[in-house]
Amino acid sequence: MLGIALTPVLVLAAVAPAAAQTTTSATTSATATTTVDKRAPGPWGTRTAHAPGSLRALVSAKNGTLVSFTDGIRIRPAGSTRWLAPQTWPDAGGYNTELVSLSDGSVRLVWGAKRPDDHNNYWLKMATLAPGATAFSEPEYIAEVPEHNSLHALAAAPDGRLVLAWSDNGVMRTAEKAGPGAEWTAPADLNTQPPIGSRGITNLGLTIAKDGTALVVWKWLATEVIAALEKAPGASGWTEVKDFPVPAVALAQPKVFASPQGGFDVFYTEAGHVMHTRRSAGATTWSTPRTAATSGSTNGMAAPVYLPGGDLFVAGGGPGSSVPWYAVRSAATGAWLPYKQPFPATKAQSVGAVATSGGTVTVTWRAGYAEQKHAMAAVFKGGTWSPARPLSESIRVGPVQVASDALGRPVVQWDQHRLTDSYSLDGTYQVTTTGRALSKWRDYTDDGKADLFGWGSGGLKVYAGGATELTAQKRVTSWPAGTLVLPYGDLDGDGCNDVFVRSPKGEARIFTPVCGGLPDQKTSSVKVSSNWSGYNAVVSPGDVTGDGRPDLLTRSAATGKLYLYANNGKGGFKARTLVGSGFGGYKKLIAAGDLNGDGRMDLLGLDGAKKLWRFDGTGKGTFKPRALVFKDWGATYKDVVGGLDLSGDGRADMISLDKSGRAWLNRGDGKGGLGKRSQVGKPTNWSSIRIS
Repeated sequence: MLGIALTPVLVLAAVAPAAAQTTTSATTSATATTTVDKRAPGPWGTRTAHAPGSLRALVSAKNGTLVSFTDGIRIRPAGSTRWLAPQTWPDAGGYNTELVSLSDGSVRLVWGAKRPDDHNNYWLKMATLAPGATAFSEPEYIAEVPEHNSLHALAAAPDGRLVLAWSDNGVMRTAEKAGPGAEWTAPADLNTQPPIGSRGITNLGLTIAKDGTALVVWKWLATEVIAALEKAPGASGWTEVKDFPVPAVALAQPKVFASPQGGFDVFYTEAGHVMHTRRSAGATTWSTPRTAATSGSTNGMAAPVYLPGGDLFVAGGGPGSSVPWYAVRSAATGAWLPYKQPFPATKAQSVGAVATSGGTVTVTWRAGYAEQKHAMAAVFKGGTWSPARPLSESIRVGPVQVASDALGRPVVQWDQHRLTDSYSLDGTYQVTTTGRALSKWRDYTDDGKADLFGWGSGGLKVYAGGATELTAQKRVTSWPAGTLVLPYGDLDGDGCNDVFVRSPKGEARIFTPVCGGLPDQKTSSVKVSSNWSGYNAVVSPGDVTGDGRPDLLTRSAATGKLYLYANNGKGGFKARTLVGSGFGGYKKLIAAGDLNGDGRMDLLGLDGAKKLWRFDGTGKGTFKPRALVFKDWGATYKDVVGGLDLSGDGRADMISLDKSGRAWLNRGDGKGGLGKRSQVGKPTNWSSIRIS
């Protein structure tokens, strides 16, 4: 569930207090443009110089081949990390040269070339990178256009049919090509003259739906009239779109897209809102326009990303001081879901968004002011954002562009200017993410180190451990009073640690945020049980069965029996099994991490006599008989958390909060014992905070 009802959740049948076998709902990528990994993108690698020229465009073909337009056309074949030598054409690269990735799997370069015998007119030309090819074809002639032609758009049908639209002195024209080897048709006029008072066109958009229906939209300058025409497969001509709902208002700026499920999605700006309307496959009417974003504009909007399950993600920024925005539309309800968590920047230009591995969206933008602009990126999934990461040096950079490779990894490029002279171009730079390893237990800042949860009146925060202190991260989310929130581990296999939550009414869920993100109540989640209120202790111990997957331990309030919910490796849990009896006498059960250094997760128990006991894990879902750790311990501690390596020596330490609001560290000795306590987190008053 993304937000309210975006994608199907993996639901476990409700058996209170136990959880039954999971049932999974398989989803596939709606775009199917790349073969992606289930894991989320890994940490960003080292930025490198890409090309000496300025960046014009970066696109990805359907098979993951990357094409970059800089000092020429550079190709990185799918599955390779090496860019091939650039291709160039003497008459290409002018003002209106466009690089377009099409739905038929090809990439096309379209440009206007001056006629050598008549410099007052241009030829429209096109070169093609066919699916699987490693070089563009020789340019082909399409049509003659006037010198001041400034707009053209190209689209492809699933069967390979191409449609090109362009403006010609106030007249919109189109030409078509049936497929490879076919000739372009003679240009056809879509109108004979513009409306009275109009002067030229803007916001030209062209797309072709899954069924082959083409849609072209543009806006007439001065009059603001919106024109929309369509052509069904096999039709002899274009017809006016009936009841097209985009109003004739200033700065409407319509943008049109073909949905992978069929039909069209149209966005436009009205009264400072981003509006959306769609026509489903086979339908003849458009949906009532809905507000996608309450503050924003389609000027600077990135192409939408169709998420697994059909949900729709859009984001945008703009020139100057425009406030960036994002929105997600539920495929199940058709509603645009308002998220409290904002776009992870206050200002952003050249916003880009692509689908990346693990069901994520990677979003890039240019941030900063004057000469201190730099490239930024963040990852979105299931209602949460990762922290924003700077990709470039803090110097002047040009527009930032992003594409997804064959592994679903984001590749980001930007122009970078010289440190000594910010107006002199240093060339195009690039960076991509590395592979994501298995997530480290309790790491929620995506830095490879175990972290601590703290919550109180200020909401839920992550506290990252240092050598002697605990530092609160900026991200904060709120949960109802009485909610139990525990670090869990990776349930859905995306390489990011998830979060266990039991609501005040007893419902148990695992929330699955993106790596580095902190969940809230709208984050996608997996239901564990409708009612776990019969358990008076829930422990998230990491992997206790030895299969590399995190598990859960629970204690029955009625019997004191300890139960194991083992991870089934399919996004849920196996039926509970009995671990042991007689655990009702312990005031606290504490996930200890690997306290004795044998590679297995251990458990601590504090009894009524203030004795702290260690239960060594066997790695098979059970624990050895208890061993004494402290004789007199913990009388003033309200919360205890084990398994953190705060000291950085590779051993499991323990953090405790006393009733006076002080945090204490007991360092592990790696042999099952704990050293004397020392105070940590001095700048923080912990009296109103609970930790886990």
